[in-house]
Amino acid sequence: MAKKKRRKPYVQKKYTKAKKQRFRKDSRDYKSPEYTRWREDIKKRDNYQCQWPGCCSRHQIQVHHIKTWANYPGMRFVTANGITLCRKCHDMVRGKEADYESFFLKLLEWQMLDKIKTYQKRKKKE
Repeated sequence: MAKKKRRKPYVQKKYTKAKKQRFRKDSRDYKSPEYTRWREDIKKRDNYQCQWPGCCSRHQIQVHHIKTWANYPGMRFVTANGITLCRKCHDMVRGKEADYESFFLKLLEWQMLDKIKTYQKRKKKE
């Protein structure tokens, strides 16, 4: 009879103290009041729907940082640095943030121009 190979038991990775501190510094606390408020403000601004042209999904909505969390710490909680995407669109963009940065900023610009036009039309009616 052939002997069965035994699997090695799972061993948890050991991280050095420096690596743990670096991880903590760059990691986000999704439950912090500031981060939660930032996400909610962006979802509200974007009417709780995906902003990818032609998508308009309202399911599995996520907020995406236009300028990355790690590279732009000063822009982490700036409302103009976020856009609402559905999970499918967010997964498509993830890892290619630099390629889509100018596109998302342009989308926000168009969105603001539309809001200004709508506001001006309402003002004329009054």
